[in-house]
Amino acid sequence: MYTQITVILVILFAALLLSNIYSLQVVQKNIVSNSEHTLAIYTESIHNNLDIYAKDLIEVFENQADFARDYGEQYASSGHTGDYFKELRLINALKSKMSNNYASDGMFIQIARDERVLTLFGNRINSSNKLALADELKHQNWIEMQVQGNQEGQWSVVEVNHVYYLFKWISYGEVSFGTFVQADHLISLTSREAEPASQFVLSDQDGRILTPMSSQASLAKKDLDMTKQELGNRYLFVSRPIAEFGQITNIVMKQSMFSGLKLIQWLIIGLGAVSIIVVPLVMRFIAKEMLRPILELVRAAKEVEKGQPAFPPPSRAYSVEFMKLFHAFQSMVHEITRLKIQSYEEKIEKSRAELKVLQMQIRPHFYLNAISTISSLTYQHRNEEIRRMIQMLSRHLRYMFRAEQMLVSINEEMNHVENYIRMQEIRYPDQIFYMTDLEPEAGQVRIPQLLLQTFVENCFKHALTYGELLSIFIRVHVERKTDGEMYVHIVIEDNGEGFPEAWLQQTASSEMTRHVGEHVGIATIRRTLQLLYKQDDLLLLSNGEEAAGAKIDIWIPVPDNSSAASGMKVGEV
Repeated sequence: MYTQITVILVILFAALLLSNIYSLQVVQKNIVSNSEHTLAIYTESIHNNLDIYAKDLIEVFENQADFARDYGEQYASSGHTGDYFKELRLINALKSKMSNNYASDGMFIQIARDERVLTLFGNRINSSNKLALADELKHQNWIEMQVQGNQEGQWSVVEVNHVYYLFKWISYGEVSFGTFVQADHLISLTSREAEPASQFVLSDQDGRILTPMSSQASLAKKDLDMTKQELGNRYLFVSRPIAEFGQITNIVMKQSMFSGLKLIQWLIIGLGAVSIIVVPLVMRFIAKEMLRPILELVRAAKEVEKGQPAFPPPSRAYSVEFMKLFHAFQSMVHEITRLKIQSYEEKIEKSRAELKVLQMQIRPHFYLNAISTISSLTYQHRNEEIRRMIQMLSRHLRYMFRAEQMLVSINEEMNHVENYIRMQEIRYPDQIFYMTDLEPEAGQVRIPQLLLQTFVENCFKHALTYGELLSIFIRVHVERKTDGEMYVHIVIEDNGEGFPEAWLQQTASSEMTRHVGEHVGIATIRRTLQLLYKQDDLLLLSNGEEAAGAKIDIWIPVPDNSSAASGMKVGEV
């Protein structure tokens, strides 16, 4: 018992450990999935913002490019003397785009290389950065940079005063139009929404980190790949590419990611320790108060299954509920025994009634034909044959309505069959020949009433042809089968066309249909034999081998106390 408990506890702890590991994996998988979903949203937002900035730049360029180029040529030819009104027009063009809520951090127009730059800054750029940017814009050769890089759709990363900016520009002759946005401003929205232990950073295609990271020394890195190598065991990195300049990365602290599970883990360990003490006590109580009475009930049920009508009372007093269960089980066993006996009695009565109904089936066509024959004889004034016909019909009806008997001797059944054949001889003169061979030992064996007459009647119904002789042969003898049991073997043959082969195949199985058209009498006989003798192989239908015609073989088991069982001559099959 305790070994089983130990095994159960080991399995329990293993299940808890695996469940804990699985829970951690599920949490990490969910965090990564949520992070990827969030990054997809932020990437789409950054892409849309950069697309708006680029469209503003293109619109200004398309409207002012020729004007700015002409002004640039004038500026260079006039000894670098500016025109206030022309520059005001260009400034107003920039201002029209910078005044909306979705504008970039600044736009500029470089009139002459390394000389005149018109710049307009957004509200998000502080004054110190404005000065540094103005100086960078003045001394940067945008035309040469466009030749070297600045591919279509791409933004260039430029570091100014330790701050990273994304630039995009278009050069036309000696004039350049451009726009820029501080990298930190692209990520500012996500940084405000991020959790304390989770932050988002932007990096370019070379892995340079473009946005400020946490103040922790471990995260104050400039290279993303180096940060992953050094902090990969403490932080989870989830990245998504941004086509315009690089990628966005979500950095999540693993300790904070699983902090909510630590309490659950300690609770599981505590419950496991308590279960080491509590489970054996509970198992012992269950074994004493529940398993023992259940085992006694199982043993009692097995005894009842073997046929025992009762079972001993419980070995000791158990709880009230189990004692009620024992009492209910005992009452149920008594009730089952009573219902069994009642069911057996009902089955016996039902079988008797069914046998009687099967035996007493009246064949109306025969009686109609007999009356028709008598009527025909009266017109011919054949009084002697009428008298004989009425006497034989009277004996026939008297035999049919012997309600007190289900079984008759073979001698009685043979007399009835011969009486039936003589009536048919009156109806069909000079057309019937019959012969019987009955062993004396078999004559006293009892068989179902009308067993032979049913098949003889079928001979007249199916084998008799007008103008041709009908031969009927009936042989009854005692034989011993290979199983050692004694049987009366009855053979009935005629010289008709025999059974149709298709019908023989249909009736070969023991599950012969009880409504096979005009052969319902044969189905009735088969059912009667099954009910009386509990065997399915007592009736065989076939066609004769030497001559055409139907052949019926019937085997009737011989009781041990029958005179046929001790006969002198028996065959063997």
